Amino acid sequence: MANVIKGRDLMLFINGKSIAFATSHSLSISQDTTETTSKDSGGKWTSAQAGKMSWEMQSENLMSNDGEGVGFEQLFDMMTAQQPIDAVFALEKNYKNKADEVTKGGWIPSTTGTYSGKVLITSLECSAPNEDNATFSVSLTGIGALKKVATPATA
Repeated sequence: MANVIKGRDLMLFINGKSIAFATSHSLSISQDTTETTSKDSGGKWTSAQAGKMSWEMQSENLMSNDGEGVGFEQLFDMMTAQQPIDAVFALEKNYKNKADEVTKGGWIPSTTGTYSGKVLITSLECSAPNEDNATFSVSLTGIGALKKVATPATA
């Protein structure tokens, strides 16, 4: 049977630390195309060439001031500094023997099976609904290439 990855083990890490109290992460990769349809291509179907690629990451989180890992306040400081930061989308390093609760300093990323690169924080939003948990979301846009470190094949 296939070894399906559980969403709880796949995380977004900023500058080597997980984002505190995360409930969801996503990685989106896009490719632009340039249409190359001409009279010589038959005219019935569109033809295209690959163009520029882009990528972004997002995280949804519960709000807290005392979590392990990166929180809203640290993300705010990083965003207002307007400097590129390191982001990694990966499994938590010890996901096969994961502790029941986050360890001091936050979860750490695996060194294989990762997608990483430099990002800028492009959106940071806090939501505080009456009678519900306060949450925040962060959107990060990749600058430059998204790099992949493959997971070694198992024998």
